[in-house]
Order: sequence, then C-alpha cells, then structure tokens
Amino acid sequence: MAHRILLTTNCEYGQANVVLALAYELATRPGVQVAIASFAALKKRVAQLQIQLEDAGHDSSDISFHLLPGRGHIEAVGMTRLDTPHAPGVRPALYSFRYTASMLLPWTESEYTEQLRTIEDIVHDFEPDVVVVEWFHRAGQDVCKKLGLKFLVVTPNSSKDLVGFRQPWAAGLWKYPALSSGYAYPLPWSKVASNVYINLKLISGLKFSPTVKNADRVRKDYNRSARPVLFDPCVRYLCPSTPDLDFSLVIPKNVMLCGPLVMPTAPIELELADWLDQAPTILVNLGSHVTFDAPAIKQLVDGFRILLRHHLTPIQILWKLPPEGDVQQTIDECIEDIRERIHIVHWLQSEPLAILRHPNMVCSVHHGGANSFFEAVSAGVPQVVLPVWYDTYDYATRVEWLRIGLWGSKRSAPKAEASEFGQTLLRVAGSNEEATLFRAKAKSLAEGCRKQYTGRVRAADEVLKL
Repeated sequence: MAHRILLTTNCEYGQANVVLALAYELATRPGVQVAIASFAALKKRVAQLQIQLEDAGHDSSDISFHLLPGRGHIEAVGMTRLDTPHAPGVRPALYSFRYTASMLLPWTESEYTEQLRTIEDIVHDFEPDVVVVEWFHRAGQDVCKKLGLKFLVVTPNSSKDLVGFRQPWAAGLWKYPALSSGYAYPLPWSKVASNVYINLKLISGLKFSPTVKNADRVRKDYNRSARPVLFDPCVRYLCPSTPDLDFSLVIPKNVMLCGPLVMPTAPIELELADWLDQAPTILVNLGSHVTFDAPAIKQLVDGFRILLRHHLTPIQILWKLPPEGDVQQTIDECIEDIRERIHIVHWLQSEPLAILRHPNMVCSVHHGGANSFFEAVSAGVPQVVLPVWYDTYDYATRVEWLRIGLWGSKRSAPKAEASEFGQTLLRVAGSNEEATLFRAKAKSLAEGCRKQYTGRVRAADEVLKL
C-alpha cells in the first residue's frame, strides 16, 4: 500500500527549498506518492523537480503540484527589497520589527479562509497519511489541527530561530543575539541590557499587535486551537541544523536536527565547469531579493580588486548579479582592469550547491540567508557574509562563532565598504594561516554532517515513521 505524503509551503525560495529537497527524497522511496501544495510561483520549480526525478531514473508521476489561491507570503506582507534592508543595532532593529507581526499571518481574512478551504479540498482528494508543513505556512498547520491529521513541521531556519525563546532561565532574552541586532556571540556583557530590551520590544510588539490578535482570532475560530503560533511542544519539527552548526542550545525532544536539507545536484554545465577548472574560485551569490545600486556595485568591485591584487596565486570570481537598473553600465565602467578574473552572470544555470562542491571553490560570499549558509556548510566551503536584514545578521555572527568565515561588512552593513570587504576576502580566501584554518573547519563540519546527519534522508525517514 502506497504512502501518501502532502507537503504545504509558501512559494518563496528561502522557505520552499527545504520542502522541495524533502519532497525529492520522499519521491525516490518505493511506494511513496508526494503532493506539494503552494502558490503559483512554485509550480515551475515543482516541474523542474519532476524532471530531476526522471533524470535520476525515478517516476515523476509520484510527485504532483496543487495550487493554493491568492498571493504568496512576502507579497502579502508587503515587504520590498528597497525598504527592508536595515543596519544592525538597537534603533534599526526596532524599526525592522514593523513587518514582524504581519509575517505571522499577512493575508486578509477572506484570503486566508479561501486557503484553508482549498487545503481541505486537497486533503479530501489526496487523502494523505502524513502532512509536512513549512514553518511559516500557518494555513497548513491549522488545517491539520482541525482535521486531526498526522503532521510534522519543517523549517529552513536554524534551531535558535525555532527554540531560542524556549531556553531555560529565559536565556533567549539575554544569551543569544537578538533578531536584527548584529550582536556577537557569546554576547558581550556590555550588550546584555540592550539585547534584552530589543527582545522585549519584539515580544511585546507581537503580543499587543492588532494584526496578531486578528490572526489569532481567525485561527481560533477555524480550529479552536490555543497553541502557540511559532512553536508547539506537541508538534514534531524537522530542522536543517545540528548541534555543531549553531549557538549552544538546549534542544527539546520534539525537535529533530537533520543536518542541511539540500537537493542532490546535477553535473555543472560544461562551459562553466571548464571555467571553474582554471583557478581557485569565489562564488558571489547575494540572493534574489537584494537590490544593488551603482555605488554599492562599485564598493563590491573595489573590494574584489583588493583581493585580486594581493592574492599570492591566481584567483577568480563567479558573480551572480541580476540585470536591474544601471547595473550593466556600472559594471562595464568599473571592472575593465580585472575583467578577465570576474565572470558575471545574470542567473546561475547550474545549481549553487553544485558550484560550491567544485574542488576549486574556496569561498562563498552571500547575504546571510539560511539556505545559502546551509549550502555552503554542506559543501565545506568558508563563507563571507554581507547581511542586510533580520536573521541574516545572525548568520554573519554564526559563521564567526563557528570559525568557518567572517562578517564582511561589520562596519558598513547593510551596505559593504570596499576596504573592509576586500580585507575580509583576503582573510577568508587568501593564502594565509587564518584562511587555512577556515577551510579546515568548514571541511570538518561538512564531513560531520555527511556522517552523522544525513539531511533530507534523515528527514524523510522521520516522516515515514508516522
């Protein structure tokens, strides 16, 4: 008898990637049928997933897509790439919290009700044995609770994001860097008071927010649930972190640490593979939601120039840079003297993880997104993080705590300043003792993940146990 697994998720890459990785693994298991319910933007990626399954010799009909109505999560929140970046520190952190309440349930009551009804219809048609819900997809959790379904929650985020405020002695307030703060870990005593203040403002803002109260009313009217929204001690959680990949935390028994939940990778396309074979390479992939203006691009290029001029051996840079605004004109103007060392693409035809796993890859430069962090960890590549908002500051702090890289814009975030960025690149990707230590630690963590935490394999095993 076939196992039928339904996965519900938001459509944004940062949230859906772990769901797609888990769906792939489940669909490769004998006798398992998988359905993915999400918004329209994810349909194309599910089609690509079906092709990957076929290429690997599996039946693509074992996985299907089911459309949810209305707007995706970030579109409904109303966040934009222009007004979301913020600096670290107390005031910028408090300003960034203007979006946090609506993130919990950003849709109108009628939109949310339509989502709930659609998911119920999918459940009745597909008749799943188990449902897996992405952490921020509240509608999936609410339907499962109302209908009494077996379900788990999968999160793309770190264990600190999930259980930071569930630590003994209220350690979530004073021990770990507050969201958006950019504080170091271990937290300096001089920052404890302001860290507590930021966290209390975050908690009180959520508790007394009219948006959250309305969302709770809608949810309780639907499923009569008084359980917490962000963490439910009665629900099983799948998390891509491990004890070695986060700050020191007490992990509740209902949280399964799986290791990075990443997709298997196809071979790198031939032309790019030939280019990567030429020299040690840095991948610069700052996310699809980060916007660059001409001054920002010039600072990054000047930072690259510092690395290229002072590196003892030839090194090259692969830079994913979407063609927005006057990007192309700016690039043409400022890279003339280093053009042969930089390969700029509007989109990566090969998967970032496949590129990171190339033996010539020496550093990943990214904005601090959870997926970027875990992919680099999985590949065993040191990281330079240029954070721009919210938990991206946590990941910049995390790579320094783990000794697998550095925060490349500590004095200039959310922008980057050329001298600081360039010197950081030299420290992480250079021919020096510190860079050697970063590489050794990154490879050690990757090996630990492969041997002890099998990522999507462990997560799929956990799902099928139900």
